[in-house]
Amino acid sequence: MSDIGLSSIDEYVEVLSSVAVAIDKADLESARQLLSPIAGQRWHEPFKLAAKSEANDAPSTAKRSVTDRDKAATYIRDGFVCRYCGHRVIPLAVLVGISDVFPDDFAYHTNYKRGEIHPAFWLAPETDHLLAHSRGGRSSIDNLVTLHAMCNLIKSDSYFEDLPLVEHPDLTEEWDGLVPRLPAIAAAGNGEHAGMIHRWTRLFEANSVYNSDHLAND
Repeated sequence: MSDIGLSSIDEYVEVLSSVAVAIDKADLESARQLLSPIAGQRWHEPFKLAAKSEANDAPSTAKRSVTDRDKAATYIRDGFVCRYCGHRVIPLAVLVGISDVFPDDFAYHTNYKRGEIHPAFWLAPETDHLLAHSRGGRSSIDNLVTLHAMCNLIKSDSYFEDLPLVEHPDLTEEWDGLVPRLPAIAAAGNGEHAGMIHRWTRLFEANSVYNSDHLAND
């Protein structure tokens, strides 16, 4: 799939989950220790893109832009799982929040510059069209799917419907993308990206991601 293999995705998710829980408990020393297995890594190698689809269809006049509110709703509906590879995603706001707590150990670069960003940032979700925009697909939520940023990049301009699909995730898995930890993560950070984190916190709150019972059971 890429030089970030499936086992790496699972490791990153598990490590960052434990880090987020420790931050939420205001135990930053434990959080730093829990981050250590992946601390300091940098992304260097480009991804191999999928073969391009034949573009024989007439361009669509459907609206292409997707609002952040619809993106948040899509991630929630899909259970924070990539519809391409079937593995869990972690929203960019959560990853950036952790970077604001540990900027050297978990580096972030806005433009994803090679050598200056941690590979785990490619696990952030993006939305893509189930029926391609060029084939008349619209940007309504029922035509959007969640993909890892790296899966969306690898997909390139191939049509999603031409790629191997993963069944819609079972939401009983209760993966919340670590979103309920966002307020505590933001409070512990250096504030560099506070505005972005706060905006996405509000978007997820509006879509009822937060679950106090889940947090209370940690």
